[in-house]
Amino acid sequence: MKSIRLSAIAALCGILCISGCGLQGKLGEPAPKLHIAEWVKGSPVMLNPEKIFVVEFWATWCPPCRQTIPHLTALQKKYQNEVIFIGITQEEPAVVRPFVESLGGTMDYTVAIDDHGITGREYMIPFKVNGIPHAFVIKDSKIIWHGHPMDGMAEVIEKALVK
Repeated sequence: MKSIRLSAIAALCGILCISGCGLQGKLGEPAPKLHIAEWVKGSPVMLNPEKIFVVEFWATWCPPCRQTIPHLTALQKKYQNEVIFIGITQEEPAVVRPFVESLGGTMDYTVAIDDHGITGREYMIPFKVNGIPHAFVIKDSKIIWHGHPMDGMAEVIEKALVK
């Protein structure tokens, strides 16, 4: 019985490695499509080369994520015509909706629910990211930066707008 379980676990690890081992994210590569189950705040967004996008992964239960919300809102207001900010979580809409509503204008950017974690996996795994909050800046449909939203992201956006 134990050897059957161990074999099953080894097979699963092999499958996961086959599907993820060769993936290595590189700046300048095309940004993955957004797989969204529900748009909680704002209009649905499709990535395109016309705008700069910030795709940020967060959760309601994450204290550092909560600290970045006012920062992202301030940046969204500053760059409202050039940059679209999208906060994506894997939590249930019944948790996210009241949280977002309670913040009102403090969280004033697009918020979405990831479709079964697909978007998170397609962005985070190739860049070997395992923590949140984590943001990706996208220009010309390509990832040009990733990191903590309060660690140099504003400067990257400024430079992206100039070029």
